[in-house]
Amino acid sequence: MTDKNVEPQVLEEPGSQDANGDGSTWTRGLWMLLFAVFFEVAKTVLAVATLIQFFWLLFAKEKNPHIAGFGNALSDWFSRVVVFQTGASDDKPFPFAKWGPKAD
Repeated sequence: MTDKNVEPQVLEEPGSQDANGDGSTWTRGLWMLLFAVFFEVAKTVLAVATLIQFFWLLFAKEKNPHIAGFGNALSDWFSRVVVFQTGASDDKPFPFAKWGPKAD
């Protein structure tokens, strides 16, 4: 006689759960790869913003506050990517989180 209220157990492949047991390690690896690509693209964006700010300083003799603000937000994003990539956090950065510095 079987109990109809008992849910069947699903066996997991060894190593398919991440350290917290809440997702696939392979899925995490794919996200890590994707964010590594995003990181490289963002480095190019940083180089362009740097050049624009340099020429702005050269000709206008003052910093462009919009580029400086973007630099602050970009540095925060870089930090979040590094923390996610190294496994110190499971929180994915932008576009899965709000752009800009975290409100503490």
